[in-house]
Amino acid sequence: MTVHIDAEICKGCGLCVYFCPKNVLEMGDAMNRKGFNVSSVKSPEDCIECKLCEINCPDLAIFVEEDKAKAGN
Repeated sequence: MTVHIDAEICKGCGLCVYFCPKNVLEMGDAMNRKGFNVSSVKSPEDCIECKLCEINCPDLAIFVEEDKAKAGN
């Protein structure tokens, strides 16, 4: 499982962090070119693939990608 965040699209609203039931995401210290603090992945191993982060992102800046090895099982 890989959680991708496009830092240049993210506006730092924090909805992905708020909706994640396993606290996989956090608001990071990194800023994008627009001056927004962007979300970051802090514990990808805890991701349960619910995709609530992806569903609730108003800017489509985050998506969850399944491991190709697991998808074939």
